[in-house]
Amino acid sequence: MYNHLIIPTFAPEHRDEAMRTIAEASAAIDSASILFAPTLPGVYNGGDAIWRGSFADRAACEAALASDAWAHAARLLADPAVTPHADIVSYANGTVGGPVDGGGLYRVALFRASVNPTPERLDQFGQQTSSLPKAISSIRRWQVATADEASGLHEWTHVWEQEYADRAGLEGPYMMHPAHWAHVERWFDPEYPEFLVHPLLVHTFCAIEQPVIVA
Repeated sequence: MYNHLIIPTFAPEHRDEAMRTIAEASAAIDSASILFAPTLPGVYNGGDAIWRGSFADRAACEAALASDAWAHAARLLADPAVTPHADIVSYANGTVGGPVDGGGLYRVALFRASVNPTPERLDQFGQQTSSLPKAISSIRRWQVATADEASGLHEWTHVWEQEYADRAGLEGPYMMHPAHWAHVERWFDPEYPEFLVHPLLVHTFCAIEQPVIVA
C-alpha cells in the first residue's frame, strides 16, 4: 500500500467549512481506505485533524489527489487563509505488525532523523523502534515507515504509527514503559552519543472506529 498523511491546522473561522469539505471529498475519491478525524486534546504539533489515505500504489495516490473530486479540498488545504499550516508525508508501507483488530485510538509521530544519519544508525533506529510492540502489549497494530516526500515543520524522514484500544494504552504503558526510555529515547536526547532525531516532532492522535494501518 501507499499512504498519504495530512495533519492540517485550520484558521478557527474556517475550521468547520474545511472539515466538512474534506470529509465530502474523502468520500468521493478512489482509495483503499481513508481516515479523517479531529485530533484529541493533548497532541503536540498535532494539528486540528488527521487525514490518512491508503492507496494501491503511488500512482493511484497521485491520481486521487489530482482528481476533480479532491480539487475543492486541495484548494482549501493550499490556502494559507484557511490552512495556515499542514504537515504532509507520503510513504509506502514499511515494517508493519500486530493484529487488525477493531477501533480505539490511532497515534502517529513524525520524526526527522538528521544528526549524523548514516545508513547503519538509521537501520538501528528503525529496528529498535519496531521492537517496542514486543515489549509493550498495549500497542496493537503498528508501522515504522520512511518518507518519500514530506513538508511542514520539517522534511520528515520517519513515520511511526500505532493503534491502541484506548488513550490509556498510549499514555500509560507506551509512554512510561522502560523499553521506550531505555532503547528508543536515547535517539532523541542530545546528551546521548546516539542522538539522531531533531527534537521538534509531531505527536498526534485521534479516535478511530476501525483499523487504519492496512497491509
